[in-house]
Amino acid sequence: MNELRQRTTYVQSIPIVALTGEIDMMSSAPVTSRLAELLGRKPPALVVDLREVRFFGSEGIRALVTTQTQADELGVKFGVVSDTRIVLRPLEMTAVDQVLHLFADVDDAVTALRG
Repeated sequence: MNELRQRTTYVQSIPIVALTGEIDMMSSAPVTSRLAELLGRKPPALVVDLREVRFFGSEGIRALVTTQTQADELGVKFGVVSDTRIVLRPLEMTAVDQVLHLFADVDDAVTALRG
């Protein structure tokens, strides 16, 4: 069983949640909860970094769509960082890439979302 690790850092008061491991049915609930908790603090933006994710399926997609919906309701900008096919391909196949703000690296996300 793979453990999904989360690490939250801050860049210019924007929380960056870096995930490492597999996002699946067993691991998605804590991720969704953590992202909702951070959104509840109404930061200027929220970024989730998926560059170290090794498995990303429907539960990962659901977590991102849920977070995007909550962010929109709260007026918080939300961005997703990934440069891997493991994450990008499922997002493209489901057209969720059209709903999310996707970035190749954290610096690009922070620059785009902080304004």
